[in-house]
Amino acid sequence: MHTWPTRVGTVLHLLDPSTGPRLILDRLWLEVQQWQTIGGIWLRLLPGHLTPAGTFLVGDQVPEADEIATLATPATAPIATDHLPVIARQLRDGNVPVGVLLVSHRTSEEAAAFLVDALGRWCMDRLRLQMEASELAEENQTLRGALTVDIGQTDIMTVSGTVNALIQAAVRAAASTATVVVQGETGTGKELMARLIHSRSHRAHKPLVSINAGALSPSLLESELFGHVKGAFSGADRDRKGLFEVAHGGTLFLDEVGEISAEVQVRLLRALQERTINRVGDHQPLPVDVRIIAATHRDLAEEVKAGRFREDLYYRLNVVSIAMPALRERREDIPLLVNHFLQKYNRLNYKNVEEVPRHVLEMLIGYPWPGNVRELENCVQKAVVLAPGGVFLEELVPPTIRSWSSAHPRADAGTPAPDPEAQLAEALVRWADATGPDIGRLVGTAERVLITHALGRERGVKLRAARALGINRVTLDRKLAELGINVKRGQGVVEGEEDEE
Repeated sequence: MHTWPTRVGTVLHLLDPSTGPRLILDRLWLEVQQWQTIGGIWLRLLPGHLTPAGTFLVGDQVPEADEIATLATPATAPIATDHLPVIARQLRDGNVPVGVLLVSHRTSEEAAAFLVDALGRWCMDRLRLQMEASELAEENQTLRGALTVDIGQTDIMTVSGTVNALIQAAVRAAASTATVVVQGETGTGKELMARLIHSRSHRAHKPLVSINAGALSPSLLESELFGHVKGAFSGADRDRKGLFEVAHGGTLFLDEVGEISAEVQVRLLRALQERTINRVGDHQPLPVDVRIIAATHRDLAEEVKAGRFREDLYYRLNVVSIAMPALRERREDIPLLVNHFLQKYNRLNYKNVEEVPRHVLEMLIGYPWPGNVRELENCVQKAVVLAPGGVFLEELVPPTIRSWSSAHPRADAGTPAPDPEAQLAEALVRWADATGPDIGRLVGTAERVLITHALGRERGVKLRAARALGINRVTLDRKLAELGINVKRGQGVVEGEEDEE
């Protein structure tokens, strides 16, 4: 009779990670029955990780399996019971438990331990395959999205009432033909807002062309925008289309429009007024149909007063104005953005940094972020790359942020705490001024903000989030379906498919 050591190769050959747990265990049981020492195999895969999730059993029921499972550790180890001896192991992906495996035996602890280790390896191999498939699907979706520029309203990560009001205003402006100016400090997401406006306009099927006007000399910017003909200047050996022609029928995003020279301002004004352009070195007018979205970190009204920006061009551009708030003015978004960037750079760097200690998060929330969202993203990326484990350690925070936090330990110490109801009332007034006092829309927006906040704070654990919200789990699930919010346990609100608890 074959003993289990002589059948190791057979067992390992059976454990194909592309095959589901039910079929794997059925095939495996046909083999291990011949050993006459294994009592039963009990495998529980936790929701949100390996699929399909659930409990799978072959052989005899493992007595008190639920209680034994709570004692399992990441190491393969025996656990004494009143019935058959059991070898147990908690399966983990980094710091995250993904399942529990129990194997009971009659006479051979070694055989049971071998099965636990072999099945544990199968689970990890299957998890890697599923993650690779998920990443490929995500990459496919990203590439498809790149073919037609699109950005969802929820892709601007925010729970701020101010920013949500700006998004609503941008979506309404997108349906028109009006020129839009997006003002805000560097790194506040001006281009993201421009992409949102383009994707919600009737020009979404046409190109969105971007140029940083502040990065080019006046002559080069003029050639880039309007094109040139052969021989127009030294080195112009052929005709070349400008960005106005490239963006015909679509949208032209002029970043840092406040930096352009007086000469280019004149030509830009003419293009906006007459809807025609002339290539450099050519006198033949070319009709263009382009919507302009301009962005600047400067106050254009002040630039007009100082004589550095043409007043007539200012009024041509400033039909709809959107002022993006600095990150320090929307601190409630910082936990959401930290979680978003952790997910992003965990995927890119094959890391599992998910835990952010409270004192580190408070340090990030308190910092004024002169570089805004871009600076926060760089901070989180560095932490993910350098983290030795799954924790966002304080020493991974850039020295400038730590030193600022040390110099301002409690800026609000000794001052009375602001009245939350008064702050809410002020925010509601600003929201109503921007979008109108529509109670139905307000309720929907408030529900999304509160649910997103609770799920982020409870790291995607729906039961705890529901308790914090004062509703039951069934109601929360219904709200998530209505609002189209996807949740991942251990992270919070995410894009993509929802994980069940």
